[in-house]
Amino acid sequence: MELKSYLKVIKSEKKMIIALTLLTALFAWVFSVYMPTRYETSVSLFIAKDGTQDTTEFKYAGYYALESGEIVADNIEKMLQSPQLVEKIYSVSGVDPNFKNIKGYKKKFTAKKMSNSYVEVSFETDNREDAEKLAKSLTAAVNEQVKGTASQSQNEVAFTIENTEPIIIESKPDATLNLGLGLLSGVFLGILAAFLKKYFA
Repeated sequence: MELKSYLKVIKSEKKMIIALTLLTALFAWVFSVYMPTRYETSVSLFIAKDGTQDTTEFKYAGYYALESGEIVADNIEKMLQSPQLVEKIYSVSGVDPNFKNIKGYKKKFTAKKMSNSYVEVSFETDNREDAEKLAKSLTAAVNEQVKGTASQSQNEVAFTIENTEPIIIESKPDATLNLGLGLLSGVFLGILAAFLKKYFA
């Protein structure tokens, strides 16, 4: 087909193209406006060493405890995928987990090791109050788990998890942006529908 033929098809089906464009844009706008507000939260966990055994003798237990301390950040990433720990975090916070399956527990918290002593944890909630409660109980629960390192090494090496104030940001789809994307998508779908109609006619 030549360019004139393409333009002729578009012109003959311009009403359908306009209708699909407007419907797609309207759907994108309505979706953005009525989409529930979410709260994205970021919690910074810093791993601090409490101390070491006061002795000049070489201690294998202390050495391995120190080595384990260097990978505490790695362990935190795995800890927060544990349904048991996530359940505990929610239980302590008093927030209803409302998970439908085990995968929901495993995917609730996203932990990323930034360095050997710093882990960034992010999650989403429906409101700011729940975000603050979960951030607080998360730090306490992880701290309790990490304290097990000190117990296993007879307190030769102990670690404490410290955190800063969580960053909580309100997240909602951009209605204006999505309206524009809806218009562009609608034009594309309308033209595609026009040519398909011509092809199968």
